Amino acid sequence: MNNMQLLSVSANPVTRIIGKPYYDLPSTVKVMKKLYQRSAVDGFEIQNLEEWRREHPPRDDINGHRLNAWEKSPHYTSEEVSKLLLKARVPILSIHANRDVGILLCSEQDINEGKLLIHESLSLAQKVGARVCVFHLWDTWKEDFSITFLHDVLDEISCLYEVSASVENVPTHMEGVTPFDLVKEFESITLDLRWAALYDELEKFEEVKDCITNIHVRGELRGRKWVLNKAPFGVYEALE
Repeated sequence: MNNMQLLSVSANPVTRIIGKPYYDLPSTVKVMKKLYQRSAVDGFEIQNLEEWRREHPPRDDINGHRLNAWEKSPHYTSEEVSKLLLKARVPILSIHANRDVGILLCSEQDINEGKLLIHESLSLAQKVGARVCVFHLWDTWKEDFSITFLHDVLDEISCLYEVSASVENVPTHMEGVTPFDLVKEFESITLDLRWAALYDELEKFEEVKDCITNIHVRGELRGRKWVLNKAPFGVYEALE
């Protein structure tokens, strides 16, 4: 599995260390440099936030908190984001694509906007040297959509970039289908352990382990060990 041996941290939330909001890009760069200088991690995953785009507020916003963040956040072009990240001179192992991609691709009117966001994130990943770009490829609340269509769209665009377009096992409301059922046909998969625990299907990923290019671990540090909350398996068991 690519990058399996490397420890990466999602950079945007760690701005809490210095009391800054997650959308504060200069503070994100500052914290990244500090963590890397202390050899705390091998590199970083950067979320390509909709909060940074001036064109539209985040659509993936259940409680309205992200609209508030979008209104407060400075806005950047993709080129400006890449330049700021490159100034940090730290390894960017992966980019998490804009979370609105799946919502737009599963809509009836905004598919082209979704395709544009795919291009933007893959381009950003390539510019900063990230090997992986993670996608929430479907609308998690949508009860009916074509996974074949989504697969074809991602293939058509990702072949233009030297980056692995990795599809995350995010939840789905499609009846009779689990996240594993949706991601198993993709060549590159991001395994999020929280979602695998929610659907109790970690063992299913054994059959596609060679396609797993990235793993998201969401837990807490207790002593010197990472612990997953509300999961039928442990972190170290999953990583084996």
